Amino acid sequence: MAITYREAVPADYAEVKQLLTRIGWGKRVESDDRLARMIHGADRTVVACRDERVVGFSRALFDGASNGYISTVAVAPDEQRKGIGRELVKRLMRCDNPEQITWVLRSRAESRGFWESLGFRASETAMEIVRRE
Repeated sequence: MAITYREAVPADYAEVKQLLTRIGWGKRVESDDRLARMIHGADRTVVACRDERVVGFSRALFDGASNGYISTVAVAPDEQRKGIGRELVKRLMRCDNPEQITWVLRSRAESRGFWESLGFRASETAMEIVRRE
């Protein structure tokens, strides 16, 4: 069955939580309220579904003019390396003026090759305050 992509809706939240927990992000979403705020606070969300099962989830903040922040890209382990993550990112970044947008993200070292394959490069200008879980 083909993958379908669409905006996340409240009916997806339980499966999104299961997906994020399965890939090791359970502490971030142990509260249903926190997960709902994470999704509602995003300007863009995309879920990838196979046979009605959520197999991918992504979210971003985007001002529509200058800057975008990709906050989450997650794909079920049994569905990785099939182009789902790439399509999630493509859909998050869609806009009329891509050459005028700076996109940023945080990522694990092991995913660096994936991000580089999409055109991202390590930055020397980013700064952060890391949250305490």
